[in-house]
Amino acid sequence: MSSLSKSQKEKGLIFLSVIFLLALAAYSYFFLYAPAKEARLQAEQTLSSERDVLIGLQTQLKELPEGERISTSDLQQKVSVESLTEQIVLQIEQAELISGTLIDNIGITEGLVEMPVPVEGLENLQEVLTTVTIKADDYQEITTFITEVEAMERIMIVEAVDFGSNEEITSADQVGEPLDVNVTFSAYFRPDLFALADTLPKIDAPAPAGKINPLPQNDGTDLAEEEESEEDADVDINVEANVEENADAADE
Repeated sequence: MSSLSKSQKEKGLIFLSVIFLLALAAYSYFFLYAPAKEARLQAEQTLSSERDVLIGLQTQLKELPEGERISTSDLQQKVSVESLTEQIVLQIEQAELISGTLIDNIGITEGLVEMPVPVEGLENLQEVLTTVTIKADDYQEITTFITEVEAMERIMIVEAVDFGSNEEITSADQVGEPLDVNVTFSAYFRPDLFALADTLPKIDAPAPAGKINPLPQNDGTDLAEEEESEEDADVDINVEANVEENADAADE
């Protein structure tokens, strides 16, 4: 077998190098450049269509009439950033007055709202669960009380109503007893929106009555001082009266 000459070996290496370069160029074009070019064209088409949609939406938005702006203070009348339990109590007392019922007890608890399906933006929603025990003379007063609670500006959702019927009145001299009713309803607040605390609704609570505390922690010193002051006043009056009587007797 005759050996190849040096020039033939060089030509063979050059030929193999050319074939390798052509294969590399073909691979780069079909497997790298062409897919990248196609992806770029698709991205440009998508961007163009999205731009057209955005322009169309902006045009529709400009054509819409301007709506009335709602302040955060008005929104907090429905769902506040604090529990505002005092407001709930005042509104319950208002419903009591209108319905003619009598409140026996009010129980309030606060807690995180547990939703069966998570809702975006409501992860920190909390509720004020209020249970009110009232006495009502008839069913009409019960419905009026519930209607007044649901008509409040703050969102109030009645969760449960529990009451029983009294014995049937069978004689004219028999007096019907009032119904004991338990009404449970929920109000909501968002404590995570603390930046809106400055726009909390103002609570129009009545002024304190200024009565003396009759509970055992009062040591009674105020009452003792009042009694002493009254006794001192009586003594002064008696002394003056005695002096005047003695002076009249001496003149006679």
